Amino acid sequence: MVRFTLRQCAYFRAVAEHGGIAQAARALNISQPSVAQALEKLESVTGLVLFDRHHARGLTLTLQGRMFLEHVSRLEHEAGQVEREAAALAAEVSGQIRLGVFWTLSPFYAAGLIRSFAESAPGVLVRQREMSLASLGDALREGSIDLALTYDRGGELDGLTLVELASLRPMVVVAADHPLADRDSVDLGEFANEPYVMLDGPGSRGYFEDLLVEGGIDPPVSYVSTSLEAVRSAVAAGFGFTLLVMRPPATTTYDGGEVRTLRIRNAVRPLRIVLAAREGAHRARISRRFTDCATAYFASRQQSQS
Repeated sequence: MVRFTLRQCAYFRAVAEHGGIAQAARALNISQPSVAQALEKLESVTGLVLFDRHHARGLTLTLQGRMFLEHVSRLEHEAGQVEREAAALAAEVSGQIRLGVFWTLSPFYAAGLIRSFAESAPGVLVRQREMSLASLGDALREGSIDLALTYDRGGELDGLTLVELASLRPMVVVAADHPLADRDSVDLGEFANEPYVMLDGPGSRGYFEDLLVEGGIDPPVSYVSTSLEAVRSAVAAGFGFTLLVMRPPATTTYDGGEVRTLRIRNAVRPLRIVLAAREGAHRARISRRFTDCATAYFASRQQSQS
């Protein structure tokens, strides 16, 4: 444990630079006993002899003193840097945000959101982690992440503060050669006898199953995948229809198939994208800046897509 102070080091440096206690005291505008006591304490706790005492010529640095002065100069430089960084942290113009992102949302929003925030707060580093819905709430509560970009259902979000960023309406996705592919909108009842391609993601599966029940249909499941793109490929290949809330801009699937996205005419419950945090975290300045940026970013995205 360090037993000397930065002030004692500053007094020592002043004595070394000015050649004596009296001269250092005048330069520092403090009393000579204060300088002498600091110097005596510094030598005592370090076990060093820092100066040779000359009654007529004042003080000169010993070899130990010259080497220790180099360390003191570096220490004071580092301390100044720490002080400046602490001031930046206090003003919350620098720092780090640990952002958890539900992996389905990540390819659609994470990079653009982080880039947008970096432009407005270049001193703040955002570290992103892609996670499952179930693990995001736990990570927030245990403090391993600061904020979570996720859906408002499917995860354990009780007791957390949620800021709504977007409200997404589910869509029906069919193959490009499906008889209804040229329609703008459909009723879920029209798919009562068609096979269903299931996106088996944590939270999303239950949400879509509820929509099917609310639409009054119970279609046979023909294909199951945890991958959104695998589901779209299965639809394009003729395995049936699916329900999605995320809509890739391209109609072409990874394997070269084609799909069409149709609006649902039924009254269906939307799925909200939220920024979740522990109670009170959104009020911290750095988190509030990110929350404001996220709100503006999603509003801009929805406006451009409308």
